[in-house]
Amino acid sequence: MKRTCLLTAILICFLFLTGCVEKEILDDLYIETGKAYDYVGEDKIRGTALFPIYLADKSIQNGTLSAEASSTREVLEKLERRSQQPLVRGSLDVVLVGEELAKKGIIDIGDSLQRDASVGARLYLTVTEGEAGELIKGNYGLRGNGTYLSNLIQHNITRRELPETNLHMFIYDYFQDGQTPYLPILKQLSNESVAISGIALFDKDKMVKKVPAKDMFFFKLLVDKYAEGSHVIKMGKEKSRGHVENSIEASVTSLKSKNKIIVKHNADPVEVTVRVKIRGIIREYTGKKLTPDKVVEVEKQMKKDIEENGTRMLKEFQELGIDPVGIGQIQKHGVRGFDFKEWEDSIYPRVKFNVDARIQILEAGTVE
Repeated sequence: MKRTCLLTAILICFLFLTGCVEKEILDDLYIETGKAYDYVGEDKIRGTALFPIYLADKSIQNGTLSAEASSTREVLEKLERRSQQPLVRGSLDVVLVGEELAKKGIIDIGDSLQRDASVGARLYLTVTEGEAGELIKGNYGLRGNGTYLSNLIQHNITRRELPETNLHMFIYDYFQDGQTPYLPILKQLSNESVAISGIALFDKDKMVKKVPAKDMFFFKLLVDKYAEGSHVIKMGKEKSRGHVENSIEASVTSLKSKNKIIVKHNADPVEVTVRVKIRGIIREYTGKKLTPDKVVEVEKQMKKDIEENGTRMLKEFQELGIDPVGIGQIQKHGVRGFDFKEWEDSIYPRVKFNVDARIQILEAGTVE
C-alpha cells in the first residue's frame, strides 16, 4: 500500500514538472544559421543576423535583421528588440567578418561566441572581401545561405587547398604563444555565388596579410599535417607540327601529403626545415606525349615550385613577425627554460628556413 502511494506521488510530481517546461515551437523562432559583422565608423559595428524562413511550398527564404552598436553584446540586444520572434543561436554555422573590421581586431567577436553555451566551437569564422553584411544577404543554393557557406568551407577543407579552421582553432591560436591564427576569406562573385579567395593571416586578432588563392596550396602544405589539393605546373614550351610554340602545363592532384617540421634548436641561427612528402596523380597534361621522362620532369618542377614558394612564404611570415606554422610552439617544447620574449625579439627574426619537398607521381593516365 505504501509503495502504491509513493508511486502515485512521484507521478503527480512529474506531471507538475512537465507543466513547468517552457515549450517553443520551431515555426515561432528565428533560428540563426549565420551572422555578419562590419565596421561602420566611430567605433561602431553593424551586426546582421541570418535565419531561414520556411515557406508553404517547402522552399527556404533567407531572412536577415541588422543593427548597429559599439559592442557585439549591444548588437544582440538591438537585434532582439527588432525581431518579431525570438532569435536562437544554437544552429549558428558561420560567422562572417568584413575585411575592414578584421584589420581593426576581432577577438571581441570570437570571445562573445565562445562564451555562449548555445554556440558550437566548430562553427566557421571567416573574413570577407568587402562588407560581410552584403555577402550574407545573397541567395545561395536551396538550403539557405548559412548551410551553403558552411558546406563551401567544409568542402574546401576536405578536398581543396583550405587548411582546417574553425572558431575553436582560432581562439586557441590567439591565446597561445608561438603560433598566430588564420581564417579563410570569402568573396561574393554574384548574388548567387561565393568563392574562397584566400586566407587571412593575423597578428594577435588583427588581420595583417592575405594569402592569395594561387598560394593556398603551398600554405596548406606548410600548416596542415595532412593535405589534399591540386597544383598546375608550368613545363615550358613545346613546338607543334606547325612549328608554333605552345605552353605546356601539368595539373597534379595530391592524393596524400604530410609534413614534418624539423628544428635545430641549438643552432645559431636556429635552423628550421619543413619536409613535405606528396603522392599524387597527373590529372591533365597539355603536351603531345606524357612519357616516363616527362613524368620525372613534372616531379622535379613540382619539387622546385613547392620549395621556392614555401621558403618565400616562411620568410614573409618572419618579416611580419607572425607564425601561422607554429614554429615557436615547437621551439618552446624543445628548449628548457624557453623565453618567448627572447624568441620573438631576437631569435625568430634570424631563423634560417629550408623546405624539402619529396614528390612521387603514382599515376599519370596513359604514359607512352
